[in-house]
Amino acid sequence: MKKIYMIGDMHTVSAFRLSGVEGMVSHTDNVSARLEEVMAKKDAGIILLTNRLAVNLQARIREINFNVADTVIIEIPGIDDTEGLSRSAMRYVSEALGIPL
Repeated sequence: MKKIYMIGDMHTVSAFRLSGVEGMVSHTDNVSARLEEVMAKKDAGIILLTNRLAVNLQARIREINFNVADTVIIEIPGIDDTEGLSRSAMRYVSEALGIPL
């Protein structure tokens, strides 16, 4: 069964952990390694990545989203972002996938 993983700042990851989503705290200097660590897990179906961390990974994110059939990366605002988590996590996933959940 595929799982949802969260990569982001400590506050965002903690919030998602409360809802049962496994997460990894990351900073801009190690986010690439964290992403590859999650990709190495065969059960990664959806990877949520905060916007701040995704900025320098756009090429890799596109490569994964277009070429890896069973994994999708969805960029979301972190709790500390100006936009914040104004919608539920499931709503972000639903909008990114284009299907109602």
